Amino acid sequence: MVTPQTDTLEERVRKFKRTGAEILVDVLNELEVEYLFGHTGGAVIPIHVELNKRLARGEKTPRFILFRQEGGAGHAAEGYAAASGRVGVALATSGPGATNLVTPIADANMDSTPVVFITGQVSKNLIGTDAFQEVDMTGITLPITKHNYLVTEAHDLGWVLRQAFDIASTGRPGPVVVDICKNALVDKSDNGHASTPLSHYNPNAAMNISDAHSLLEDMLSHKRPVILAGGGIINSNSGKELYEFAKKYSIPVTLTFKGLGAIPSDDKLFLGMPGMHGTAAANYTLRDADFIFVIGARLDDRVAVKGFRDGKKIAHVDLDAAELNKVIDDTDYPLQANAKDFLEYAVKYSPKNAGDTSEWLKKIGEWKEQWNKDFVEKYSGSESTIKPQYAIQQISKLAGDAIVTTGVGQHQMWVAQYYNFKYPRQFISSGGLGTMGFGLPAAIGAYFANPSKQVVCIDGDGSFQMNIQELATIAQYNIPIKAFIINNGFLGMVRQWEDRDNGSYHNETCLSRMPDCSPACTYDGQECSNVNPDFAGLSHVYHNINTLRITKKEEVGPGILKALSSPGPYIVDIWVDKKENVFPMIPPGGTLKDLLLK
Repeated sequence: MVTPQTDTLEERVRKFKRTGAEILVDVLNELEVEYLFGHTGGAVIPIHVELNKRLARGEKTPRFILFRQEGGAGHAAEGYAAASGRVGVALATSGPGATNLVTPIADANMDSTPVVFITGQVSKNLIGTDAFQEVDMTGITLPITKHNYLVTEAHDLGWVLRQAFDIASTGRPGPVVVDICKNALVDKSDNGHASTPLSHYNPNAAMNISDAHSLLEDMLSHKRPVILAGGGIINSNSGKELYEFAKKYSIPVTLTFKGLGAIPSDDKLFLGMPGMHGTAAANYTLRDADFIFVIGARLDDRVAVKGFRDGKKIAHVDLDAAELNKVIDDTDYPLQANAKDFLEYAVKYSPKNAGDTSEWLKKIGEWKEQWNKDFVEKYSGSESTIKPQYAIQQISKLAGDAIVTTGVGQHQMWVAQYYNFKYPRQFISSGGLGTMGFGLPAAIGAYFANPSKQVVCIDGDGSFQMNIQELATIAQYNIPIKAFIINNGFLGMVRQWEDRDNGSYHNETCLSRMPDCSPACTYDGQECSNVNPDFAGLSHVYHNINTLRITKKEEVGPGILKALSSPGPYIVDIWVDKKENVFPMIPPGGTLKDLLLK
């Protein structure tokens, strides 16, 4: 016998309504979000309640990873996105929880990293009253996001979230902020509409075939061409096509900092990184080239130095039309196109008149050989102190195909110069914003993106301390990250500039002496009191984390192997030469001809 339906229409509709928090988790599941990196707080309690209810019932739900500070969670979301190519998600409460995400938001914006930042907000009726923990997140983040939203009603949550993920991941990737009022999380709605496209958002610009033909015909007729490729190659997953194109026409390749790994670093066509701290081979090649083909790179001030385009033709292919003729305003061939579309076309292209690059490659080979003698081999010598370059070479040799994250500073440039990257998305670091403290939390995100791969964080003693609290996150989840601290007792990059331009007076850059030491530091660590923390002692602070200090060159290889072979997290504190600087270097205001080798 069937029981007759006695509920009114209104009552039946009410049963199908969901809270905003339920809608949010349903949409995240629909979008196959695996992890939420964040910290909790009052405005987002409804989200955490919903996540844990589903977890207790054994239902599908994103896994929440608790960080000790929201900034670390934001960088972890960046690391996840950079390692996986998928959208990373960070979650924080209102007020200071949200503002702690501003740096990772800006970092993701500068490096075109697809991350959705979900923040709590006070209830709709309190907006504009200076309520407890109220901040205008859409106003604050307007200049540093691809798009942002303020959600005041539960019925808007579904389409906003779907749209946010679409915007973050399509076209030129970037961060999107979704700021959600608390009432929108607790109120109910029966609205589950799919996203509708933005009226003026067109992320898939069609390539002009005629312009691509003209560009290729001209470039391939030159005898001294060079490819300058950037992070757009990584984002578009076109490393394979770039490599095929370069090999087909025997064109040397230099990769910007964000493009490292796009082709194997040990290939004969690879020149290294260009720019202020680029390799001699890369910068000499850019100096003497007759045609520079730029693809997926924004030509920032550290690469496109003074006189960059003098005496040569330049083509620039980029998905973002705003990058074309932005830095170099008279590019010969500006072409808006997806890097993958262009390179797929270029690989199949057959020029009428291909130039002979054999003499060009011979000259470049001489520069590369000289680089190996002057730099790479130099730091493998028998000196008693540990050269940081040597330590990084050994990590590269022994860590194999590990994913590598870094902080920001001298160590970051040495990694870019001396690590042998083998594949795209292997190298994860803060480029445009240069955010110290990025490396450790980014390594956590990279691990969750690829839990079967080894993840290595190479950091400086200054940068490591910026987010050292996330060791607690690593300990809690027993994340097997291997952190190698290149410890020179300084904020080394700033110290290098002080030595060059400030008479070696070190103002607040020495981390291995007390404040009352003489102004002109002599680097004599034996006479200084170490004000750095005892990194090797951190094993007594954070359970599950092992530590090791290395002070002698003969300890470097065995110590690295010991850490890499350990099943859990490991910190290796490597005491390196305090006096070592990052060279080559193009001085501020200098040209490619002004490259300093020492």
